[in-house]
Amino acid sequence: MLIGEIAERLKAWNEGGKAGPLRMELHPTDRCNLRCIFCWRAANLNKNFPEMSERRLLKIPKEAAELGVKEWVISGGGEPLVRKEATLKVLKRIKQYDMWGLLTTNGTLLKERDAKFLVKIGWDQVQFSIDGPNPEINDYLRGKGSFEKIVQNIKILRKVKDNLKSNRPYIGFNTVLSRLNFDKLDDMMRLANEVGSELVYFEPLYPGYTSERLDLNGKEKALKKHVKNSSKTAKDLGIDTNIDTFYEASLTDKTNFRELVLKEVKGLVNGFISAPCFRPWYLMGIKASGFAGCCSTFEEGEFINKKNLKEVWFGKVFNKIRQNMIEKKIPDYCSKCSVVVVMENREIRNRLIGMGS
Repeated sequence: MLIGEIAERLKAWNEGGKAGPLRMELHPTDRCNLRCIFCWRAANLNKNFPEMSERRLLKIPKEAAELGVKEWVISGGGEPLVRKEATLKVLKRIKQYDMWGLLTTNGTLLKERDAKFLVKIGWDQVQFSIDGPNPEINDYLRGKGSFEKIVQNIKILRKVKDNLKSNRPYIGFNTVLSRLNFDKLDDMMRLANEVGSELVYFEPLYPGYTSERLDLNGKEKALKKHVKNSSKTAKDLGIDTNIDTFYEASLTDKTNFRELVLKEVKGLVNGFISAPCFRPWYLMGIKASGFAGCCSTFEEGEFINKKNLKEVWFGKVFNKIRQNMIEKKIPDYCSKCSVVVVMENREIRNRLIGMGS
């Protein structure tokens, strides 16, 4: 994450100038082959999801490069590899413009030929969504047989990397914390080490997507003990992780994030520095439908289908989102925020203050 460069671009905005986004988040599709019980799609199984044409999809990397984008996150939405041909073309296009990219996938559809493709184009990072260190936990959350497929395909990617003597893509786990796995963090680190993953990256659960209670429900103190133990295990095994973030127990439950975000800037007087979130100034997220907003959980924005990215980024809708953020008029969808974003904003804000902005 290029915190220094993000801060430089934000400094330009604060001084009355303008700058393009540094990061793009793209959902190639909202379709998925799994039925994870905590996913937003669980309540939308019978809906038809509109998608941008492949032609429009493939124009996005060039427009983004012209705006100065440096980082990409390709995720969902749904599972990017359900729309495999178009998604892989987008990844190749991104690397042709020398931009850094991360692909988040449930891992079940990755074939050996896809692994070779990712290595040969120099793709930077692949995050495999896996939510338990064994089939009992993971398959309960993600579907029968998913654990075995994910583990097998991670090993395939690792083997292809080694055979081609490549250090890319960097391989990671993406794990959603829940009451089913919070006491299995050590086991997640050991599983990562066993299958060739270099990272275990944790996300908090958003309980609003499921009728079953999967949040920690009072187990935050117990979580701290497991965080401490797993942090040591990760260091011993040489596994990168963000688990230390979850020492701050209030950030493990997303149900109150809108209030937490406002609390972060309480007492700050500088209009720009005291904005609860900086994402509208450095990130553009694009849904499979072509709807663009300031992050991947957005509900405010406009379609790029008949506009280029520059028009949208510097346009009326994005500018209104930015002004509302400065005025602390936080939209309701910010309640779905994440500890990751809160900590990122905290680091950026401290960097800006240090720069004298």
